[in-house]
Amino acid sequence: MIFNSKVIALVAVRLKSKRLKKKAFCSLYGKKVIERLTERLKHSKYLDDIIWCTSTNNEDDPIVNLAKLNSVNYFRGSENDIISRFIGAANKFNSKIIIRVTGDNPLTDPSLTDLLIKHHVLNNSDYTYSESFPVGTRSEVMSINTLLKLEKIVKDKDSSEYMTWLLKRPEVFKIFKLNYYIKNSNIKFTIDNLEDLKFLNIIYKKFQGKPPNIKKIISWLNNKPEYFAYQKRNNKELNSPIRSDVDTSFNVNSS
Repeated sequence: MIFNSKVIALVAVRLKSKRLKKKAFCSLYGKKVIERLTERLKHSKYLDDIIWCTSTNNEDDPIVNLAKLNSVNYFRGSENDIISRFIGAANKFNSKIIIRVTGDNPLTDPSLTDLLIKHHVLNNSDYTYSESFPVGTRSEVMSINTLLKLEKIVKDKDSSEYMTWLLKRPEVFKIFKLNYYIKNSNIKFTIDNLEDLKFLNIIYKKFQGKPPNIKKIISWLNNKPEYFAYQKRNNKELNSPIRSDVDTSFNVNSS
């Protein structure tokens, strides 16, 4: 343990996905996407543990079975209330610093994750993030007290699927936004469809299952315009639109 608190990565993963079915279990250079992500996160200098954070829905039983097979810690909680699920996991594994990672982002960069952790601790922040990194390589850092406060003041528990959006409230939380220049950061590396999965398989094949940091990957892509052009996002964020039936407002009287 480098810091005063145990630092854990909570990998939000479920098998219920609309655009690409069970994408966390799709094959990525001979292993499942979630396994490749976990391999990559293990290169972090500051993470003390990696936990697959899933739901109690029977549909997610295969995630638990795979976690056991790989000797990976896991936690099962609310299907829709991600905030309470994360709080439950943090309490179970005795951590006050939580790294949120999305289970379909196998190229989440551990060196960039470490940079966020470092700045989070140095600035004593509630929430630390960056929009400088390419989509699909980012993680977020938050404190357990931040989640406890968020759970108390958010009105609609179903809105916790938009946790990132809820936390970007400087009037409520102490936020640190890390600006870090990466050339051609407008490439996306997340998996939303089969074309994305094919693209990541090309990268994993090129680097024989051990892709380097994201800067080196982008540097290689610069010489592969056929891949580079497909993945450009035209500087548009890829966040899912907030559903009209979800209330993302806060109960300020409870803060």
